[in-house]
This record gives sequence, structure tokens and C-alpha cells, in this order.
Amino acid sequence: MSIRDFVRRCENNPILTTADLPGADAVYNCAATKFGDKYILLVSVSKPGTPGCGRAVHVAESDDGVNFAIWPEPFISPADGGPFTDYDYDLCDPRVTLLEGVYYITYPAHKPGLGVIGILGKTEDFRHFERLGVISLPSNRVPVLFPEKIDGYYVRLDRPFGIYNGSLWLSYSKDLYFWGNFKHLLSAGDQTWNNFKVGPSGPPIKTDAGWLVIYHSVSGPKISPPGYYQSCILLDLKDPSKIIGGLDEYFIGPQEIYERVGRVPNVIFSCGHILEPDGNLKFYYAGADTCICLAEVPLDKLVSSCLNA
Repeated sequence: MSIRDFVRRCENNPILTTADLPGADAVYNCAATKFGDKYILLVSVSKPGTPGCGRAVHVAESDDGVNFAIWPEPFISPADGGPFTDYDYDLCDPRVTLLEGVYYITYPAHKPGLGVIGILGKTEDFRHFERLGVISLPSNRVPVLFPEKIDGYYVRLDRPFGIYNGSLWLSYSKDLYFWGNFKHLLSAGDQTWNNFKVGPSGPPIKTDAGWLVIYHSVSGPKISPPGYYQSCILLDLKDPSKIIGGLDEYFIGPQEIYERVGRVPNVIFSCGHILEPDGNLKFYYAGADTCICLAEVPLDKLVSSCLNA
């Protein structure tokens, strides 16, 4: 059986649309976490007449992980005054990691004419957000933090983008601000679904077998139509620069009408997931850069498929 046989899309998909936030023309690419007994999504929102991929990040809250309500006021808006003002031209694609009791949030910001950089911030209540620093050079739009230190270092995943297209990298830090010891993990592949670029989705998940990393992959511009897919690799627990397993296929790709038709057709893009106590993974993703959807898959099936590929 293919790993795709174990993926179950929510029958309520899409679970969030523009109807849930009046004035929006897209609600998409969301981080995901638990905050107490609440499910929290940090939702990218764009509105008519605003440039780029999004202008604000809103909180969506749920009791069951399926039925969400979006808070009408933005949680993260473009900075107005201070050192981050020049960079917050656009806001979208946040990731959130619970690390040492703090919810750290990374997101890509744009400085017009220079490209995309990574911003690090934090919150303890999802009502107040504090920017901490610029943690990557352009062009790098998706830094994602591991949920714990490894051998005394904070660790993150990146997707720098250059002449060789996007690839997956690892880096280390003592303080979350200054990063180094960069190591290449994964490049685009030679299959239709992954031959253009790859990059991290949500935070790595610690399992007994290793760190499970879900990543997005993109088919090349010569493929008609191009699309975004999701796959995963398994990293060594003590040395995450070592890949110890990985899928040779995607576990979910654009299939349903809400994934194929929208602002950007044929896209499944994820910035977050939530692991339930029973081992089931709630996988949140944007369909066609327009709406938010949910699929569920047993974590052990993803891990065993990585080891047995």
C-alpha cells in the first residue's frame, strides 16, 4: 500500500474560507499548535488591493481542531515604526514552535528590492506578539525551529533559494539570534513532483525512530501544470544533519477541486501540524493558496514508510 492510502481528508474541507473573515480574498498557509486545550492556527490573510501574498496574520481558534473561528483583528500586522518597519512589506507563511515554554514564531518578510528574509518573534498568549530579530539573509523565506535543543544548540531548517533553486538546509545557534554551521540536507529530486525545489513545512516531530520532517516539494516550471506536494524525511535524533530515511513519493498532493482551483492552482502547502495523544497527526494545509484544509494520517505510518522506502 502507498502511504497515501492512510491519509484521510476531513469531510468538512475546506475548514476555513473567505466566508469566515469578511473582506478577505484568501485565508491560507497557517501555522498550527495547541495552546492549553485550544487548537490554534496562525492564518495568512490577504485582502483585495494589497500587494504580494498576504498583509497580516490572524489567529483562528477551535475546541476540536476542525471547527475554527478567525479573530477579526490581526495578530501580526506590518511593523509601524522601529527597526522592522522596512522589512514588513508583506506577511504570510508563519511557523510556530513551542520551545522551552515559549511559542516562537518565524515568518518571511520582504524588503522591496532586496528579497525575502526570516523574522523571529514570540508570544506567550497569542494576543501579544514581540519581534526579536532578523535571522536570515535573502533569499530565505521559511526558517523553522526544532522544538528542543540538540547537544546544547538550537536547531532550525531553512530553504535558501538561489541559482540552484530551493533546497533544504540545517543550521545551529546558541541564542536563536546568530546562526551558523550550515549543513545541506536535501535538494530537489528527479521525479515530477519534486524536481524544482523543496523546503520545510511545519516544525520537526520527535519520534523514537528520529526527527520526522515534513517538507513541501514543487514540480518544475516545465511540468504542466506545476504543483506543490508534501513528503517527509527522517533525521537522526542526535545528529539531525543525517538523513536516516525518507519517502520516495509524496503522501499528499493536489487532488480535490479546492486544492486544484484557486488563486494559485494545484497547491497543497503546509506550515503546521498537531500531533494528537493517540498518535494521529492533524495536518493543516492551504488549498490553492485560497482556503485552509485538514487531513489526518497516523504518525507511525509516516515513520515506518520513511524507514521502509
